[in-house]
Amino acid sequence: MGRALQIARVDLSYFFRTKWLLATLIALNITDMLVVGVVYRGMISQGTFDYFTFFVPGVIVTGLFFASFDVGRRVHLGLTEGVSQYYLTLPVSLNGLVWAHLLSAGLGGAIYAGILTVVAAAFIPQLVSVYTLALIPVMFVLSMGLAGIAAVLNLFSKAGERYFVFAEGVQTAMVSLSTIAYPISLVSGFFPSYLLTVIELNPLSQGAEALRTVVNGSSASGAFNLLSLVATSIVLLVVGVVAYRHVFTRLREVGKI
Repeated sequence: MGRALQIARVDLSYFFRTKWLLATLIALNITDMLVVGVVYRGMISQGTFDYFTFFVPGVIVTGLFFASFDVGRRVHLGLTEGVSQYYLTLPVSLNGLVWAHLLSAGLGGAIYAGILTVVAAAFIPQLVSVYTLALIPVMFVLSMGLAGIAAVLNLFSKAGERYFVFAEGVQTAMVSLSTIAYPISLVSGFFPSYLLTVIELNPLSQGAEALRTVVNGSSASGAFNLLSLVATSIVLLVVGVVAYRHVFTRLREVGKI
């Protein structure tokens, strides 16, 4: 466990090592909140729908998604540059290596989402709540689950630049088919019923809705969303464990994927 935590710490440090890049990403997310959120709010009738308070939780969850997905990029580079092969020579179990990467993804996503939440709380005071603090462990599990999707991409992309192509496609599809930017009541008029089910079950939609229940103060529906979000995250996490186990087992036996 101690060695796995050391690997997780090193893996997490790569995400926060490029401070200027991190600052740029945070600035871009804040720009989304202030530009898109405020402009769209001005275009919508104020008596019916406050787009800014709706959109900001979506930006926070999107930031968490991209931060947690970064672990897939680091694993891909580790596979191609020999870092993962080096890890397999250390006195750490295969399961320890798998959980180290997923743990670093969970911490990276939760920390990044926490930074965005603190910034957003300056504009939406409702986010300063014990319910927001209670969501931090849930966001940690969600981040680990989303990293499971990156693990599947590592499983199928193998060497070369295909991982980045796959990752871009999956990220675009998941953000587009979600309630990050638009409520389900609006998109229901444009998609068939089976796609609406996909949108509702999308972990990004569930994460954004969980944050929106805090903003709106509707804790009753929030409890249901929370259970659904945790269940979805755990399923994705299990998929990620299986995928990374397969990747590292094959790497240990063959030397490449």
